[in-house]
Amino acid sequence: MRISTRTALLVVTGNAVVMGAAGVTAPIGWLLVPGIAGMASRPRIAALMSGWAGALILLSVALPIVPGHRGDRGSLTASAICLAVVPLLSWQRLTRLLRTRATAMSIIDVAAGGRRRRVVLAMSGVPGEVAAVVHLPGGGVWAMVGLVMGQVPDPGRCAESLTRGFRLAARSGRVGLPQLPALFAPLVRRLAPDGYVAATFVQVDPAGTVQALRCGGPEIFALHGTADEPDRRAAVVDAGPGALPLGAVAEAPVTRLLPDDARIAVVTAGYVLAHHDDYPGAVEHALRSADADIAAVWLLSGPIVGPGNTGLTGPAVVIDRGAGER
Repeated sequence: MRISTRTALLVVTGNAVVMGAAGVTAPIGWLLVPGIAGMASRPRIAALMSGWAGALILLSVALPIVPGHRGDRGSLTASAICLAVVPLLSWQRLTRLLRTRATAMSIIDVAAGGRRRRVVLAMSGVPGEVAAVVHLPGGGVWAMVGLVMGQVPDPGRCAESLTRGFRLAARSGRVGLPQLPALFAPLVRRLAPDGYVAATFVQVDPAGTVQALRCGGPEIFALHGTADEPDRRAAVVDAGPGALPLGAVAEAPVTRLLPDDARIAVVTAGYVLAHHDDYPGAVEHALRSADADIAAVWLLSGPIVGPGNTGLTGPAVVIDRGAGER
């Protein structure tokens, strides 16, 4: 559930006001709304809602201007236990989400000169998924996310061959990011003559500098500042069409330098198609997650999940903001 800090506080406060005005003293009335909303929220928001609900309950007992929560020890103890369990249930739900949505995850820390950037690759296992993250011989990381699209007889084979070639190119140290489209063009034309591969390549060098090369991949977003600041908004940091998809043309496009003080999201065209006009808002919601690995998992799927529809749209990469080593 998308819920901001401000909304969480308003929900809990509003529920307390309604319960007091209605003269409800039973613990269930004071706990039901904060509990349900908390369990459906992120663990940090759930803990905030539980703490604020507990404070309002104590206030209603200490200052009984209107009928408040029951003041006996048994009722207060039961409410305290229930509120303490809510963040744990929220965390359990999120952990289950990580297990069910991400078929694999790779996390690499790039550290140099007292700075650290975390690169998280989450994979969903959809057909034609192209995804890899590789350590470079001289330090730093290469990452790739994309999808095999169009009329392709065996998208899995094409994706596997591309992933293997990407790993070999990264470990060889003889190929730069701009040379990758020309390197992979013959392979894509041979395995997907009536299709193409929409991909984005990312490089994080040993100093933490991030460069990106979009070959049919969607725009890249970044969230500056801390993830929980309500006035922060995700902004496009690599606008424009980018290069043509792999297999369409063999060229050496220019890479884009991305900010080093922001959390960056790299997704696939499948994610954009699933979210339609809500793409920027969905990316921003994911980037506000407490941890980069959780953010990456949120970026794996579209908004609709139901019987016969897992909602998975392809892999995603999240690069955390530069920070001092801890």
